[in-house]
Amino acid sequence: MLRSHCTPLLPFRATRRVKALRRRRSGRSPRTARLLGLLLPCLVLGVLQQRALAHDAPPAAPLLDHVIVVIMENHSYDQVRSSPYIASLMAAGATFSSSYGVTHPSQPNYLALWAGSTMSVTNDNCPAPGSPYTSENLGHACEAAGVSWRAYSEDLPSAGSPVCTANGSLYARKHEPWTNWSNLSHVNERRYADLAVDIASGSLPRLAFVVPNQCNDMHNCPVSTGDAWLSNNVPAMLQAVGPHGMVVLTWDEDDNSSANHILTVFVGNPVLPNHVSSQTINHYTLLRCLCETLGLTPFGAAAAQSSILDVWSAAIPARSVSWGAVKTLYR
Repeated sequence: MLRSHCTPLLPFRATRRVKALRRRRSGRSPRTARLLGLLLPCLVLGVLQQRALAHDAPPAAPLLDHVIVVIMENHSYDQVRSSPYIASLMAAGATFSSSYGVTHPSQPNYLALWAGSTMSVTNDNCPAPGSPYTSENLGHACEAAGVSWRAYSEDLPSAGSPVCTANGSLYARKHEPWTNWSNLSHVNERRYADLAVDIASGSLPRLAFVVPNQCNDMHNCPVSTGDAWLSNNVPAMLQAVGPHGMVVLTWDEDDNSSANHILTVFVGNPVLPNHVSSQTINHYTLLRCLCETLGLTPFGAAAAQSSILDVWSAAIPARSVSWGAVKTLYR
């Protein structure tokens, strides 16, 4: 137990080093030496107390090697949570029982998750009204920080294609928010088949968005179709992110049946299994979490959101106090 008053807490070897340091600095006045001798234990005690508090606090969002975000469409929490494969993901990871879209229809929800703002868009028009945008977004933030990212989209005709629809509207640009910004590399907008290629070559980016087509994402097809697609595709993603990564499964919005209550699930080794978080979150909260797990500064409306703290399997180990740090404090 930490003592409530300042008394020396350094191990014997460190104490000898302090004494030696004091002898080397004998040019100081006795009064200064006595003052520093009193302050040093208090400073060390403060560091130890901070470490103890950090140990007791909920784990912060860890820095992750890889995060894959899979976005599904237009169904509520209760409409999808009993589907066989989705239910297995919930059992394997952390489910948010109070997760919500921010608006209707689809497009502004995608913009919110990507950029922390709906950009005042209230429709699914293509291109998004007011675009191209130059505000902050995940693509630009990642590139500025040297963090790799890609978006993998089913039925996208070619990398960086600006088309609004393709393959009989199976591809829809309204579900591709990155296409609306001019301050990021559109080369990172890839066909879905490229995901398997990148995984096989060991070049999976740190941040990946996966957008199924408008049948497999449940937009135009039954929930069972989307659940089957997830069961055929997500296992490879979970393996690819490794022990220090996670897959996020979420929906853009509900079908106007339940106050925009949607399902969001985190799955991966850093996440508590079979856990239910009661924290109320939305796309801005998720954006903040993505920023934190990638080492980015949260931006837009994400900056005002609370961090997600209660779903992580272990706290980040506290940094040890080195002898060099103690000497710096003593100076």
